[in-house]
Amino acid sequence: MKLLLLLKLLALELTLVCVHAEGETSATRKNFNLKKIEGKWYSVGLASDKREMIEEHGSMRVFVEDIHVFENSSLAFKFHTKINGECTKQYLVCDETDKDGEYFVKYHGQNKFTMLDTDYDGYIIFHLRNVNNGETFQLMELYGREQDLSSNIKEKFTELCKKHGIVEENILDLTEADRCLQARGGGKA
Repeated sequence: MKLLLLLKLLALELTLVCVHAEGETSATRKNFNLKKIEGKWYSVGLASDKREMIEEHGSMRVFVEDIHVFENSSLAFKFHTKINGECTKQYLVCDETDKDGEYFVKYHGQNKFTMLDTDYDGYIIFHLRNVNNGETFQLMELYGREQDLSSNIKEKFTELCKKHGIVEENILDLTEADRCLQARGGGKA
């Protein structure tokens, strides 16, 4: 009888551990291979709890082109923004913080971000927190290896945004927007 009770308790503990592990959304805690995110990407979705940051002329409306991984695990992002109606190339180098899988970069304030999910060959989802002049907002980005992604991936992005408190009205599908593809050299506008 005691053995049966002990086995039930063990099963309950294992169930709770598994449920907790499934709730973890950071890709860095799932044996994430940083080197595999290197290469060409396209911005497919943007979301923020402060929508004006990602709308036309918003400071966080950026369009990724390439991610490079350095030997020290720093990340370099090559991206475009629109300044006075023109696509402008920019580069940012992001350094890993003391927290495993978290990165820091100064860009319109101080930003810390993590990679929430990826399949390496198709998409990657980032979650970012920005602090600027005492104000904080969060941003989520969906990148694809192709210019568009399946509705399943976009739905996954929407669900992750909602889990982070971003309402659906603040989730933008960028596939119909001018993402500065012409500035990439070879992409269609």
